[in-house]
Amino acid sequence: MLMSSGTLFIADASKRNESLPSGPLMPHKEQTPSASKRRKKIALPLVDGFVFEKLSHIVYLEADGNYAHIYLSDGRKMLLSRTLGDMSKILPEDAFVRIHRSFIVNLRHVARYIRNKYGSVVLSNGTVLNVSPHYRKAFVEAMSRYFCGFQP
Repeated sequence: MLMSSGTLFIADASKRNESLPSGPLMPHKEQTPSASKRRKKIALPLVDGFVFEKLSHIVYLEADGNYAHIYLSDGRKMLLSRTLGDMSKILPEDAFVRIHRSFIVNLRHVARYIRNKYGSVVLSNGTVLNVSPHYRKAFVEAMSRYFCGFQP
């Protein structure tokens, strides 16, 4: 096969003047986002529209009936027009984990784990949250995947 200005020529005498477009013959997997090119921002639904924030800035979310409060690393707090359950379906599960029926935490912002009856987490903003017995197993598994050497 010979390459000439963007066209692939087949060097077989019987097919000498046939040409094929250059480039891949099979579609690339690059058409779908890979884990390394994951989205870094999220559209947070507010009562009057959306605000776009980096996922890394989210410290934790707290349930408030049919709404949820979101706490950001710069100290801001916003009221979302979605439930905590709705938000848990949107947030990436490898970084965000539910620790209580009222709380979802960003594992990136977990600064300390305290062993007590069920466990507590200290977040990067100083907030201390208890892990409920119902969510403890899933939380410990998520922490073990996220943090090297974590064995409660």
